[in-house]
Amino acid sequence: MATGTTYAAAANAGTASIEQALETIRQGGFVVVMDNEDRENEGDLIAAAEFATEQRVAFMLRHSTGIVCVPALPARVDELQLPLMVENNTEVHKCKFTVTVDLKEGNSTGVSAADRARTIRALADPNVGPSAFNRPGHIFPLLAQDGGVMVRAGHTEAATDLARLAGVKPVGYICEMNDDNGRMLRRPQLQEFSQKFDVPLITISDLIRYRSRTETLVQRTQEKATKVATPLGQFASVAYKSLVQEDQTYHALVLGEVDGKTDVPVFLVEDGFEASLQAQWAQQHVARRGYGVLIYVHGSAQLLQISGELMARQSIFGMAMQIARDLKVGSVRMLSTTEARFDPNGFGVEIAGTETLATSA
Repeated sequence: MATGTTYAAAANAGTASIEQALETIRQGGFVVVMDNEDRENEGDLIAAAEFATEQRVAFMLRHSTGIVCVPALPARVDELQLPLMVENNTEVHKCKFTVTVDLKEGNSTGVSAADRARTIRALADPNVGPSAFNRPGHIFPLLAQDGGVMVRAGHTEAATDLARLAGVKPVGYICEMNDDNGRMLRRPQLQEFSQKFDVPLITISDLIRYRSRTETLVQRTQEKATKVATPLGQFASVAYKSLVQEDQTYHALVLGEVDGKTDVPVFLVEDGFEASLQAQWAQQHVARRGYGVLIYVHGSAQLLQISGELMARQSIFGMAMQIARDLKVGSVRMLSTTEARFDPNGFGVEIAGTETLATSA
């Protein structure tokens, strides 16, 4: 049977809204973006590359490590003929550095704030081609994944997502933030910085939530549901695919009528847990209620590896809520066998509550 609801909210929300951050990006300003403690646990200054100026780059250099990177999507990296820095990437989060560059025209050594700003702007300019750059240089382009933070929850993808969502060229410039002694800034220091310089502070978790509730990220792959007979009753099986990650698919097992119904039990089943006791307990719980949804996630291993467990699970959860929305569920009661580590609200579907299943029959 189910126990009472327990929930531990992780400190994974920023102090500004995504809408505020997007307006700042449109104006050429900086946003501080944090990831989570189980990943890099750092903050980056992020802005849109097309608006880089000498003054803005100088500000970034004063408050960061000085290793200025320019995230761009695969299409732009291909246009500029930028090969990856290494073929065998052993970096723990698989950050994809290309060869470094400097803009040829108008630059001197390439290292000054003015020179770096010119190089950054040129990397975002579709009229500038590969022959315009010297290699190596002082700017570090990064290859971002097309699916953004839903596929890889890193600062690289946060930068291209923010630029795209702001309606500007999807190329950013970013740098990890540190203090005067070279130590990386953590949340308390990042909040102080945000207040002192009036720079919006958001998290990658915020961005995952925003995209989950404002974009269509999954799609049905079958017009009609397939009936599946089980000892617990007849379920309807509906297949889905991710629109942002090619190898990620889902199928929902739906018991009873959930269209418009509130407080619908929903349980997520990840790779390798299809026959687990946890999945069986969830099926039994749904059967006792007479209605509910079990969402099976296929292809989650890579996401968990490169995004960190907490943010990967938020991405998976966001996709699952899109499936619940497609099924026209009125509100969701999330079932789990462990205490939740992030706030389930803000993903585009009303959460009626969370419920931790007992670990015995």
